[in-house]
Amino acid sequence: MSGKLKVCEEAPVELRLNREKLVTFMCTPYNLEDLALGHLYTRGLINQKEDLESVAACKDLKLIMVYTDKEVKDDLFTIPKVVLSGCGSGALFDEKVMTKEKIEYKNKISLELIKKTARNMLESAEMYKNTGGMHSASIGTLDGKAVSREDIGRHNAVDKAIGAALNAEFDLKNCIITTTGRLSLDMVLKAVATKIPVIGTISIPSSLAVQLAQKLGVCLIGRVAKNDPIVYTFHERLEVRENEIF
Repeated sequence: MSGKLKVCEEAPVELRLNREKLVTFMCTPYNLEDLALGHLYTRGLINQKEDLESVAACKDLKLIMVYTDKEVKDDLFTIPKVVLSGCGSGALFDEKVMTKEKIEYKNKISLELIKKTARNMLESAEMYKNTGGMHSASIGTLDGKAVSREDIGRHNAVDKAIGAALNAEFDLKNCIITTTGRLSLDMVLKAVATKIPVIGTISIPSSLAVQLAQKLGVCLIGRVAKNDPIVYTFHERLEVRENEIF
């Protein structure tokens, strides 16, 4: 075997909020501003991107500096000080999770649009194509717009995509998430935090994710890029063509 092997990039990147260390990501050090914005938003530390005075990231220094003049409220759930790529921003289960406000969504979302968003996410995954070992996530609007991001960690990829969607001024309450990662409890919490009513994954959800999604109003779809995806919760939220099955 000859030549330089291509491997997926991973590095420790520290996020500081108002000069105080908040967390260290083990992540792929690209789109770091999106990562910071999405992470703070899904944790409930900010309510909108305008809450931040400035965001500056340096890949070489492995540092993200975020400033806000807003009072930083308690986060949505407990996060460890080091966010590992393998478990992402894995939440520690707390009973207060079960008291979160349920997402009420009365509109219909095209299943074909969700599948198309997932397929486009996979097609645009350049880092995965070059190295393998990467996760992708996409936030899509109901009129077909989408932003996609990649990271070695599945949670980081979703946070990056959410940050990119906020920067693109998407109405998250009328968006969908697609991801390559397994859907566990904490991934459902990201949808609850953003009020995004549908998550589709190339993989499958865990049993606790399904239970929490049913309670908190999130439609979960597994094997979303297949012709016959699996809809676990809130089937009625989807608009399905006659030749589509699930």
